[in-house]
Amino acid sequence: MKKLIGLLGLFVLTNGALSSCSNDDNTTKEEEKNNEITIVSSTGTYLGTVQNKGKFAIKLKSNDTDLELILISDIIADKDLLDAELKATNYGVNPSGELYTISPDSYFKKADAKLNITSGNLNITHTEDTYTIKGQLVDAQNVAFDINYTGLLDIEPIYETQYEIQNGWFWGDNQYDYPNVGEYMTFFTQGEANKYGELEGDGYHISLSFFDAMPAKAWEAKIPNKTYKASRERKEGTFLIQSEENLNQEKIDLTYAVFLQNKSSESLKKAVYITDGTIKTMDDAKGQQVRFNIELQDGSRHVGKYTGKVRQGDEYTISSLKADRAVGALDYGFIEYVGKSPIDGKENNRWNIYLYNKGVTTYPEYYWATEGTGEYVRLSIYTDVNATTDIPAGVYPIGQESAGNAGIGGGTEVGLDFGTWFFEMKNDDYANSAPTRTGSVTIAKTGNNYSIQLNAVDDRANKITADYSGALTFHNSAKKPAAKAKTVKATTKSFGKGKAFDAAKNLKNKR
Repeated sequence: MKKLIGLLGLFVLTNGALSSCSNDDNTTKEEEKNNEITIVSSTGTYLGTVQNKGKFAIKLKSNDTDLELILISDIIADKDLLDAELKATNYGVNPSGELYTISPDSYFKKADAKLNITSGNLNITHTEDTYTIKGQLVDAQNVAFDINYTGLLDIEPIYETQYEIQNGWFWGDNQYDYPNVGEYMTFFTQGEANKYGELEGDGYHISLSFFDAMPAKAWEAKIPNKTYKASRERKEGTFLIQSEENLNQEKIDLTYAVFLQNKSSESLKKAVYITDGTIKTMDDAKGQQVRFNIELQDGSRHVGKYTGKVRQGDEYTISSLKADRAVGALDYGFIEYVGKSPIDGKENNRWNIYLYNKGVTTYPEYYWATEGTGEYVRLSIYTDVNATTDIPAGVYPIGQESAGNAGIGGGTEVGLDFGTWFFEMKNDDYANSAPTRTGSVTIAKTGNNYSIQLNAVDDRANKITADYSGALTFHNSAKKPAAKAKTVKATTKSFGKGKAFDAAKNLKNKR
């Protein structure tokens, strides 16, 4: 008997008020109220289909008591598993398993003590993820509890796997074909992985690229939180999938959404494209959550989840500088006439000015191959087509190719660079480099001496300044024959970031 009384006391979270009143006979009466559960949080799981109805597990948690509900409601279609919702209606306790009922398998739980729910009703309404749950439930000891909860209820599916490994890179946009649409390439692995996080044994692997708005700072890129849909176009709120005409090719291209699964005990080695689906990203105390509900090339479906830090290495920012740079004393320079722009519709001539420290040696006759230790800048200038022997004095804003501008620093790395750049060399190799994105080049001339100032900002918001005073050696490249190649120290390094990274990098360099 004592145990029963103690157990009943566990479920009284907000006790009914006890009051007494006096009368002529000095008797007291107890005013009874139902117990009220004060819910502080909720979670939900869609358990799947049972007898052509949907089965949900809902946990409502108070400070010391859990209410575990099994609800029978509408079926959630496979394609909507990441958007599961309870139908807004009344639910009554009923062992029959009919639609919109509460299973008697539901119970109150405190510590290790459980009491099943025997009767009662709940009214459930919601707007998106905000639910209101009101009603009264009676436990096996015939104690009634009032339920009144309004708050978030996140209903998740049952996942085939929980991913534990992630790696990724932010590639930025394609300024010509898809301007301002950033590519967030990433992959997730569960199982036996190599040092890059790629699947090498049993387990699961998803590799894909999300497309969304460009971040304010590429080096702080984070996959935006939203719902992404499969698409064959690079547009915001999508992940890229292979075109229908190429789905049956034998070689898997890691630049498109791909799913891998290996299970050696069953001789399973699946490598297929993802053909459709939905992926949700959201904040989590551990970093971010990424939830997958994807359709695969073989007709199957995969539902998975990753929770943790989502890394997006910056592969869009080209600059290697981490702070402002004032270029050291520039001792000598060249002025190169390149000739008329080869681009149709462009009516301007192209020029380059090369300015060097004394520790650096350049070879104009070998496409400006450079050796030594020190700093130098290349300033690309666009002039009127009539300027063929010198660059007119003036201020040249860094911008698009047109007469009167300086060229924006373009290209992806040293050797694939063009426009206005800063370079630092050490022992014949490139230690730092940075393309300019905004700013200006100021040119003045007195006699044969030039005064040149660079005030620019690179793609990592570093300020780059340089000053030069002195003569410039003229070099005409407009009509010169093809130069012989000069052997200089290689500057192209191995990517060293795994197959997925290499596939994307190679594709970018081909564009």
